[in-house]
This record gives sequence, structure tokens and C-alpha cells, in this order.
Amino acid sequence: MDDTALASTDGDPERYDLGLCLSGGGYRAMLFHAGALCRLNEAGLLAKLDMVSSVSGGSIAAGLLAVLWPRFTFVNGIATNFDIYLDRILEFSQVFLDAPSIFKGLFNPFSSATREVAACYERHLFAGSRPMLKSLPQKPWFVFCSSNLGTGSLFRLSRRYIADYRIGVAYQADLPVATAVAASSAFPPFLSPLRLDLTPFAWKNDKLDPSVGPPVPPRRAVLTDGGVYDNHGIEPALKRCRWLLVSDAGAPWRASKAGYWNWFSQLKRVLDTTDNQVRSLRRRDLVARFQAAKDADDRGLPYDATRPDYAATRGVFWSIASKPDATEPSFVQTAATAPADIGTSLHFLGGAETVDLVNWGYCTADQGLRAWFEPAVAAGKGVPLKAGDVKPGRCAKVSKMVMGVLRV
Repeated sequence: MDDTALASTDGDPERYDLGLCLSGGGYRAMLFHAGALCRLNEAGLLAKLDMVSSVSGGSIAAGLLAVLWPRFTFVNGIATNFDIYLDRILEFSQVFLDAPSIFKGLFNPFSSATREVAACYERHLFAGSRPMLKSLPQKPWFVFCSSNLGTGSLFRLSRRYIADYRIGVAYQADLPVATAVAASSAFPPFLSPLRLDLTPFAWKNDKLDPSVGPPVPPRRAVLTDGGVYDNHGIEPALKRCRWLLVSDAGAPWRASKAGYWNWFSQLKRVLDTTDNQVRSLRRRDLVARFQAAKDADDRGLPYDATRPDYAATRGVFWSIASKPDATEPSFVQTAATAPADIGTSLHFLGGAETVDLVNWGYCTADQGLRAWFEPAVAAGKGVPLKAGDVKPGRCAKVSKMVMGVLRV
């Protein structure tokens, strides 16, 4: 079946067995998700994925996974050469991406920070190649989520189509994967927006959502980080998947003792509070749906049209803010900063911090899968990295030092 037929309607969306959502959070999220993907591979679940929906830093991890997917060698459902993915992620985590892209975008009148980010993805993440969305595998279906400032809607970029709830769908549109990842990770305000001309594509009035407003003509999309709309990346996958795995590397909300005496710090805290409230509501709703579906299964309710939509999707949710399981001693923090407290940025985070993020992603995924996934998964082999495995180069050391001085 071709992609257009698969994606012809959202009124009765196609159903999948297993989906994965990767949240935003810059390099912190990219490394955390890389560790979780290592655990999914050991459990034999990576090969079973039907779709992957991602946001921001999660889209960096998903973009590389999509491009390398044809190179994986699966034996009994496990990619025996998954190290090619982790090695590339670790190499890319030393690239100084944010500040150089901002300055190049400022001083080059023919470019922008987001275009520079996309070029950096092609140069370093994709090893000098320029993969296109249409070249990505049909299974799993990779969806990169961005936020359209023009329509206020989620903007989805994938092999099958690019789409906006107020503009419609362009089924034959093809873009570089780096552009899709850059649009998803266009962190505002300095790395945002990515302005995308929509006029070259043939648009259809499919997948429109009248509840978000009247249709908008397809002229230009002004795209910013996908986390502005949905930092968990769950919206494209929730109604489609029987089982949904959600990896959350978003920064946890922290109490503050500041007095907020000036308008600017007060405004930032208000915006952060609003954002945190939206994320918390989404997270609580998601977990409640997972529990309702489990309860329905436990009562023996049939999985058909008679089951309420709210109880249709089973799932596993793990978070960077999770507490270590008392029965899981394999995670040993080596950095001075806990993984959840590492900042959201696109530059080298430190050797010990990198090791901790990958290993903590592995451990939290392991805890979640052992507690909630059915049938029970195979035991893991242990954390992917050892202390000292990440040896930063000179540029990585300089970027960490410079950004540390600037407290970024």
C-alpha cells in the first residue's frame, strides 16, 4: 500500500501495534533517548516499532535512527550493530551547534540560525549526506513535530506528508530530513523560526481540524520548536497505537525562591509556569489513558469499536525525573549534576554528564518496561557506557568552557 493510501484520513486513523514518542530537551534529550533506544533494542522492541513521533532534541535522536535504519542488521528482533547509532550520537554530542549557528545566522543576510542548524545536521549528524524524507523507511513511520506560529497548530513532517491542522496535507512534499529536524528543534527565540515556503507543494483539505480555527491558505509556515505545542510528541501517535512508549527528557519543574522584582524575569517565569501547566496536564491525561486501557484489558473488554477511545491505548511512560528503582543498582551517577538538572542546550554537556544521560535513559526505560509492558521483556545487559568512555575533543572542551562562563 502506498503512503497516500495509508494516510488518507484522520477521521478513522490507521491502527498500529507499537509506537514510540521522544520528547524535547536539546542534547540532554538526545542522549537520554539514545540510552532508552539501546534498552528497547535489547528488549526486542525496536524492531517492532510501527511509528516514531518526536520533538526537538528527540527529533535529533529520531532523525539519525531513521537515516541509519536500513543499515541495522536484525537477528531475532535485535539490531546486532546498534553501536553504529550510539557511536554517531556520542560523536555528534560534541558538536558546538547553538552559538555558532546563531552568530552565522545573524551575520549572513542570506541565511538564518535555523538554516545553519540544518546544515550542521547534514554535515555532522548525517555524515555529509543529504537524506530526504521520502527516502526514510516505511516502517517504522517517522514523524517530526514542529509548531507553526502562523496557525498555532502542530506541523508534522514525515515521509508520507507534511501537514497542519489548519492548512491541510501535502502528500507528495519532500524535504531534507535535516530541515525537518531543524524545524522540530528550532528552540525560540535564538534558533527560531524556520520559514518554509508552502507554495511549491500540492495541498489537499485533508486532516483539517475545525476546532482550532478556520482553514488557512498554504503560503508560508513559520516554524518553531515542536515542544511549544506538544513537548512529548504524543499527538500524532496516541490515537493510532495499541501500545505507546513515551520517553520524557523534559526539564522538571523547580520551585524558586526569587522575588521577581523586574518585569522581564517575572514575565519569563509566567511563561514557564504556563508551559509547565500544559505539559503537566498532557502528562496526567496520558498516564490516565494508559491506566484506563490497562483496567479495560484486566476486565476483559474487547479491543474493538465498543471500547471507549479513552481506554484504547496501553502504554509505558518513563521520565528523566524518575527516581532510581531500589532493585536496579546499575546506574551510578558520575557527574556532579544529576541528569534531570542538566541544562537544555545544543553544545557539549561534559564527558561524565554524557555518560550519565545515556545510562540513565537506559535505566529508566528498563524500569518502565519491567513494570508496565506486556508481555514481559527480556532482561537487559546493563548500561551501555562506563565512566571515562566519552573522551571530548579540543573543540568540545572549549565549547563547554565558553558556554559555562556564559552560564548557558
